[in-house]
Amino acid sequence: MATANYVWGAAVTVRSALETCSTTINVYVISVDLSLEDKQQLTNSWQTNNLGSVKFFDFDLEQLGSFRTTLLVKSKSPYARFFIPEYLDGVSRCIYLDTDLIVCSDLKSLHDLDLQGKSSACVIDGGIATPEQQRRLRDKLKLENPLRYFNSGVIVLDLDAWRQHEIQAKALRVAEEQHDLLDQMDQDALNMVLADDWLTLDPKWNTSKGKADPSFSDGIIHFLGKVKPWHADYDANFKDRWFELLDRTAFAGQRPAKLLGVAAAYQKFVRSIPTFEMIEGKLRRMMRST
Repeated sequence: MATANYVWGAAVTVRSALETCSTTINVYVISVDLSLEDKQQLTNSWQTNNLGSVKFFDFDLEQLGSFRTTLLVKSKSPYARFFIPEYLDGVSRCIYLDTDLIVCSDLKSLHDLDLQGKSSACVIDGGIATPEQQRRLRDKLKLENPLRYFNSGVIVLDLDAWRQHEIQAKALRVAEEQHDLLDQMDQDALNMVLADDWLTLDPKWNTSKGKADPSFSDGIIHFLGKVKPWHADYDANFKDRWFELLDRTAFAGQRPAKLLGVAAAYQKFVRSIPTFEMIEGKLRRMMRST
C-alpha cells in the first residue's frame, strides 16, 4: 500500500526486498493517491533481475466512510490492506509489507513458511508490555490474551483462508461498527477478527528501528512512529542505510528539504494538528464516558 507521502518509503521497502530475495517477486501496490509519475518512478526504482510483474490498484478512501483515524497516521489508508484478498484474486498467498521498512533477509523463507492451519502470520507488537496497554486490549478490544496482539506492518496472508473465512468482510464490519474502540485503527480491527487465527513469527521479521542493533542484517527493520527517514526532522537509527537504498532507486540523490530547520518545525507542527473528524470523535467518546 502506498500514498504520495510515502512514495520514497515504498521505493526503499520494495527495493530492499528485491535485493535480498533469491527468487522472483511480483509486486502489488494498493495506490491511494499516487500520480502516474509516482507509479512510473516506483516501477523504475524496482528494476532488478528478480522483479516479476508490477501492478497498481487504485483505492478510493471515500468507501471507508466513518472509519477512525488517529494523530499517528491521520489517514484512513491503512484500512486498504483489508481489500488484499479482493485485489489479488487468484493469488493464494502473499506477504503484506508497510512502506516504512528495510527488508534485510530473503522473503522466500517467509513466503514458504508453514502456517500450521492459520490464516496469517505476524510478529507480536512491541508496545503491549505496559499494564495500560494490556488493560486496553482486554477491556476495550475484548482480547482473551492481551499478550497476543500483533503489529500489522508485516503479515503473511493465506488468501484462500481469508476468503473462506470472510476475514475482509468481518474486518470492515468491525472497523465501521466499533470505530471508537480502535485506538490503533486497522491493527486493532484485525486483531479482533483474527483472534487466535494467526501464527507468531520470530520478532526479527518486524523489528522496531529503536530495538534493532546497528548491525541488524537478519529480518526486517520497521521505522515505527510519526517521524520517518524521509522527513526533515528524522535523526534516528538506520538513516544512512535507508538513504543508501534510496540512492539505488529512481529517487537517487533526493533528500528532504531542511530550510534552516523551518521544514522540520513545520512538519512537526502539521503532525500535531488533529483533523475535524478526530476532534468530533474525541468529543463523542468523552460524552459517552460521562
